[in-house]
Amino acid sequence: MIRLLFLLLMLGSLAARADEDALQRAFAEGMQAQQAGELSRAESIFRRMLESTDSPRVKLELARTLFLQGHYAEAKRLFKDVSVRDETPWRVRDNIALFVREIEERTGYLKFGVTVVSDSNPGNVARQKEFSIGDLRVTPTEAPKKMTGLRYSAQGWLPIEAIGSSGYATASYADYPEQDFDRLTVDAGLVRNLTQSGRLRGKAGFEFGTQGGNGLYRYPYIGLDTLLAQSESSRLAAELRLGRVLFPDFDYLDATYRSAALSLRQELSHTVAGTLRATVEGSRAEEKPYSYYGWDLGPGISIFWPRYTFLVGATFSVGARKYAEVDPVFGQRREDERARGELTVGNKKWRWRDNYVALVASVEETRSNIGFYSYRKSNISLVVE
Repeated sequence: MIRLLFLLLMLGSLAARADEDALQRAFAEGMQAQQAGELSRAESIFRRMLESTDSPRVKLELARTLFLQGHYAEAKRLFKDVSVRDETPWRVRDNIALFVREIEERTGYLKFGVTVVSDSNPGNVARQKEFSIGDLRVTPTEAPKKMTGLRYSAQGWLPIEAIGSSGYATASYADYPEQDFDRLTVDAGLVRNLTQSGRLRGKAGFEFGTQGGNGLYRYPYIGLDTLLAQSESSRLAAELRLGRVLFPDFDYLDATYRSAALSLRQELSHTVAGTLRATVEGSRAEEKPYSYYGWDLGPGISIFWPRYTFLVGATFSVGARKYAEVDPVFGQRREDERARGELTVGNKKWRWRDNYVALVASVEETRSNIGFYSYRKSNISLVVE
């Protein structure tokens, strides 16, 4: 009886080894077909293999084969199936993300995110307690208050072949316990490649914002995006924008706004990258005291530690705005200086379902020669997207 049991175990082991050898031969055959451009044959081989194995590697190669054939919907489903598995290494997830991103650029996408936000001053209330308006001293009744809420976000992209353009949309809604501080911002429009390479694009969009359910502004605009230079380790891009900002309740602030931005990303090593963004802006308002010009400069750095899979990013920006004439209320020509710092900490292993999780802390301050416009605030956020 013992000999019979031992014989059965040996036969089972030999059969399993034979099945494994057959799968390895089939996989090698499928990879050779894929590399030779025989995509239909490679697809057939990988599909047959999945009838007898649930191997993530086989699913990935079938997904790649379908991607190369332009069968994006099924390819994306297979990529996602492997990405959400707990045992999938973070490096494989990063490679999958590149394929999924390219699929989404070609087919469109709609993504959602949620952030838990703790804001020390959601109303951007001045820190100064007293102000002078002419000979009158004014003490505000409102004081900065800390609030914690949720920020919901959405991003969408949709190629529209009929007109040779793509539609885009971004939206965010900050929901605080007190409705007066709830904030909605939406930006949507059309973008079109102006060159065959896609390095120059034109766009036309419309942005608007509300606070506490009341309209804050409307901003129709046109713009240009261009990729000036790109290599394996760097990217230099520029953006121009021109539009008309309209304020429903304060038409004297209605203004023609224009801006120009230059952004650079440079890989300093395989684990460190630096960024730099420079912006100039100008606003011509209906009443000249509210017209201004300004600038902003923001360097940044991101560092990745592969051993611990930690990713840390830090940015810091400084800027200024100078107004055209004396403020009619405060009797001074307004000048603002702005500074902002942000620290992001993430980990390739911090995931919720198929979403990455990160911690973000920021501090910003505006210093104005008119105390009413000066404020300071800090944020701590838990981001899931």
